[in-house]
Amino acid sequence: MGNDNTQKKIIFYLIGIVVMIGLFLFIIKGVKDMFSDQLSDSTTTENTETDNDLAAQIAADRATVSTTEMATEPTTEQKKTVEEFVEETTQELKVEDDVAAPVFLVLPDTVSIKKGNPFYILDYVGYADDVDKLPELETEGEVDTSNTGSYPLTLKLTDKAGHTTTGKMVVNVIEQSSSSGNNEDAGNDTSGKPKEDFASFVTNYKNDNTSLGIDVSRWQEDVDYTKVKEAGCDFVIIRIGGFDDGSQYTDKFYKNNITYAKEAGLKVGIYWHAEENSAEQVKENVDYMMKVLDGEELDFPIAYDWEDFSHFPKYAMNLHDINHCFETFCNAVRSYGYDACLYSSRNFLEKVWTNENQHPVWLANYTSTTGYSGDYYMWQHSNTGSVPGVMGDVDLNVLYLDKYKINEKGTDE
Repeated sequence: MGNDNTQKKIIFYLIGIVVMIGLFLFIIKGVKDMFSDQLSDSTTTENTETDNDLAAQIAADRATVSTTEMATEPTTEQKKTVEEFVEETTQELKVEDDVAAPVFLVLPDTVSIKKGNPFYILDYVGYADDVDKLPELETEGEVDTSNTGSYPLTLKLTDKAGHTTTGKMVVNVIEQSSSSGNNEDAGNDTSGKPKEDFASFVTNYKNDNTSLGIDVSRWQEDVDYTKVKEAGCDFVIIRIGGFDDGSQYTDKFYKNNITYAKEAGLKVGIYWHAEENSAEQVKENVDYMMKVLDGEELDFPIAYDWEDFSHFPKYAMNLHDINHCFETFCNAVRSYGYDACLYSSRNFLEKVWTNENQHPVWLANYTSTTGYSGDYYMWQHSNTGSVPGVMGDVDLNVLYLDKYKINEKGTDE
């Protein structure tokens, strides 16, 4: 009897233990299910909010893009082609690839600074190398800005391969009361240069093989294109915007310029003020530019205008890099269905640009007869033109029709 009771107790204990284990497992499962549901709800909410934000952003983007632009967006295949071009052509050159000496891109014979002002050589000198992104600059001679006088300097460039280039410059320290400024101010000041009225420009440069035009930006402010057209102007190249100090911008007079120029019956083109130092920046900026352009029909290739050569060292580029930026620009613009060209002065066309794929060139050379021996389709002949309907100075351009023919519909033949 005693043994039976003992056995019954053991059985009850075992049953109790099993029940407790089952209850414990049930509680654990309930807790897990509860937290799983909460996590699922939370994730769903987050995904829904993300989807809503994305949808709102897409809607907002589409609201600012016209049907015309959407039709001219590059296809996935075209975008891939541009990306492949950048990837395939981007390369890091080595010292053993360096075959040429560095060059001075900007080296004035003389500069003037006012007495007491600081003198920094990099404010006046620009230089580059074919491979080295930052060749060494050495300066022999000193400038005492506390005393007026002329101070000769000898400058020496050395790249990592050991190639050297030397140059000379004289710094004139002048009295504060002098009307002379530094060379940068003088270079941008056209007030003392002779003006060229558009009638004389027509007389001297209009013939069966030429078309005459101007280029404008916000500096000309509001332009009366009816008067410009009546003066004999055939076309206008308009700054659409650019990339300055790491930021994209749209020229504040661009929209009015392209609208009113077309209404007046002028042929139109645009140019991009460039300061990129990488192919990736170029791609992003072309996408930005195309949103601003909004599918507008153009009569000329889109011009790439990179000209901050006096500060070239700060961009940490070699000459290969900047030429790669231009080729990337051309490929990216082509993916949107437009052509591209290179705008530059004779000096930099000879020192910087290789233009290996022979893109059209818009030459800037302010002289009565250019001595540039390379190929170009348009010549910016002067930056001190006077045209009815334009306030202040304006650039004057000669288009050569045997190099780029414009028909009645405004397309090249």
